Amino acid sequence: MPIKYLLLLLTLLLGNMPELQGATRESVTVKPLVELTEFPEVTAPAEVITLNDSRISAEVTAVIVGFSAEVGQIVDPGTPLVQLEKADLELALKRAEATLASLEARQALAQRQLTRAQSLANQKLITEEMLNQRQTELKVSKAEMAVQRITVEQLRLDLEKTVIHAPFKAIVVEQLSQIGELAMPGTPLIRILDAERILVSAKLQPRDTLSLRNAGTVEFVNGNDRYPVKLHRMIPALDLRQRSQEVRLRFIDMPALIGTTGNLIWRPQAPHLPADLLVRRGGMMGIFVLANGRAKFVALPGAQEGKPAKIDLPRDTPVIVDGRFIVQDGDTVRVQNLSD
Repeated sequence: MPIKYLLLLLTLLLGNMPELQGATRESVTVKPLVELTEFPEVTAPAEVITLNDSRISAEVTAVIVGFSAEVGQIVDPGTPLVQLEKADLELALKRAEATLASLEARQALAQRQLTRAQSLANQKLITEEMLNQRQTELKVSKAEMAVQRITVEQLRLDLEKTVIHAPFKAIVVEQLSQIGELAMPGTPLIRILDAERILVSAKLQPRDTLSLRNAGTVEFVNGNDRYPVKLHRMIPALDLRQRSQEVRLRFIDMPALIGTTGNLIWRPQAPHLPADLLVRRGGMMGIFVLANGRAKFVALPGAQEGKPAKIDLPRDTPVIVDGRFIVQDGDTVRVQNLSD
């Protein structure tokens, strides 16, 4: 008897299987991918920097006698910035030039004495030792002249260094010393900023660098001011503490003020899906699409929970919207809005 009952129960279950299958199909709604994608703004903190923030220092020891450029002034390359007292160096140069003239006269005498000694030696009237002495005297004189010429040249250079010139087009931002102070080599005199090589610096997460490289329009935004910028360079190294990569961009038109902080904003060219459409299955983030009446899970590499995800599927791909959290990969589904 028990076997008969079991066979009867099995027959009833097999007969009702289609109905059971139909009852377990989940109801879902679908939409074409093109209706769901967006191009979300990507932002990153940024600041305006200059490639040269220079503290110009003295190269000679002298008293500061004047500043030719005032704080806030924009100067061209070669413009005098600071004047140092040059009287002491002028006297030292005159002394060195006089010494050089004396050595030139001494060398001329040594040359004549050597010529005379060579003539006498040919006549066997002086010893070879005396001839060698004249030759040595001339060599010593030439060496002393060479050293003195270097001294004169060095003093001329030092004299030129009493006037400090702008090495590039610059903004004078700070006077670091005062008139009347004694400046020594290395004493900071004035601080200037490069007025031409102005860039935007931003630190991005590695995942954002590719979208920035491929972005159509990039802007630096400070309050209500927006400045179009263009990628200048990506630093090929990561900040080990922040795990970020620095990028630098140049202004297309007028730059913002150096030191301005704001945000770098751009839109990726690749379509993205909103974060709320993503689901997690098997440790992967992705979406469900409709394929032959079944739910198919499509993993999106690099997708992160809570953030829009880049997607590369045909525009007409039917994406499951309602019911996406319930279905599993391979489930048979019933589409409610198929006629819409």
